Amino acid sequence: MRRLTVLLALAFTLALVPAVSAQPMKPLRYEVSGGSATEWFGWIGTIDSGDLNGYTGIWVTQVLKLRGGETLLDAKNAYFFELWFIGNGIDYVDGKVTGNVVLAGFDKGVTRFKNGKFSGNGIVTEAYGAWSHLVGRKEHCSGTVDFSDMTFTSTMQIN
Repeated sequence: MRRLTVLLALAFTLALVPAVSAQPMKPLRYEVSGGSATEWFGWIGTIDSGDLNGYTGIWVTQVLKLRGGETLLDAKNAYFFELWFIGNGIDYVDGKVTGNVVLAGFDKGVTRFKNGKFSGNGIVTEAYGAWSHLVGRKEHCSGTVDFSDMTFTSTMQIN
């Protein structure tokens, strides 16, 4: 009886301990460069390296507005909200994204006028194929805008 109790306790304990091989997936990280889209307020970039190398990204950007309608823009910063899309052959035409989107989401953040540095945080809202497990994951972007020619470089990460 004592032996049975010990064996049952050991089996119950082992059932509660997670397998050693079950580890969280590493973050998805990639580098982007691009420029402003002149027809609309946003950015188009190519993913130059990292886990999504070869894809194109589109960021549809808006300066945040308070509930009363005033924009969140001051002498030092612009606060933004953007929808982003990553895929093959994607474009933004008449307010709609076209092409093969593999990841999409949103983020919000701040751009500093003094040095062009920006950072933002968001969420993955759409993911397809091999990336479908990323829905709901947190996204972080940081980089620099060159205001003289409206180009940017950025590091993006999805945790």
